[in-house]
Amino acid sequence: MSKRGSYVLKYALINTAHNVVKNNATFKAYYDKKMAEIQTHYNALGYCVGKLVRVI
Repeated sequence: MSKRGSYVLKYALINTAHNVVKNNATFKAYYDKKMAEIQTHYNALGYCVGKLVRVI
C-alpha cells in the first residue's frame, strides 16, 4: 500500500481484506500463496486489497 492517500480508506480496505481472507476460500488461498512468497502479513494483505478492489 502506498503512503499517499486517505489513511481512513487504507485502514478500511486493510480491515475489509483481513475479514475477507478469514471468510473466503479464494482469498485465503491467495493470501497463503503471498505469505509463502513474501512472508509478511501486511504485505500479503496489501496484495489481497488490490485483488479485492479489482473484484469490487
